[in-house]
Amino acid sequence: MCIRDRYKKYSQAIDVCRDNFILYTNRALAAIKMERWNDVVDDCTKVLEYCECFDEGYTKRKDLCVKALLRRCTALNGMRKYDLAKKDAEEVLKLIPKEEEAAKLLKRVEEELQIEKKAEEIIKKSKDNVLLQEIPEKMKVIESIQYGGE
Repeated sequence: MCIRDRYKKYSQAIDVCRDNFILYTNRALAAIKMERWNDVVDDCTKVLEYCECFDEGYTKRKDLCVKALLRRCTALNGMRKYDLAKKDAEEVLKLIPKEEEAAKLLKRVEEELQIEKKAEEIIKKSKDNVLLQEIPEKMKVIESIQYGGE
């Protein structure tokens, strides 16, 4: 069965049994394989919100919540929402301190955050340099206005 068919089957099952949250995390896994990041985030967030409200946190259904957090983290990473992905990976490590997949995801997300930070610094410096280069030209325009176009 191809991944699209699995995704459809999980969707049909969820329509019949909305309170079976394993179906949501399974559908999220299928969505990851298709890079349907928003669908992954939506499914995993439903699971986590339910657990927060009705189970009073993530510890009662730890395995389910860990799967949801890891899958949502993967999707957020794919969406380049690194700060949010980092929070999910850290949350998994609070629940299971030696969880290898979470540690790997956290490392990858932190590397992406560093790259993003360096890129922003380079862009800011290049903008500052452009602005500095424009100052002499702007001064000439200001002087010409002040002195009547001389």
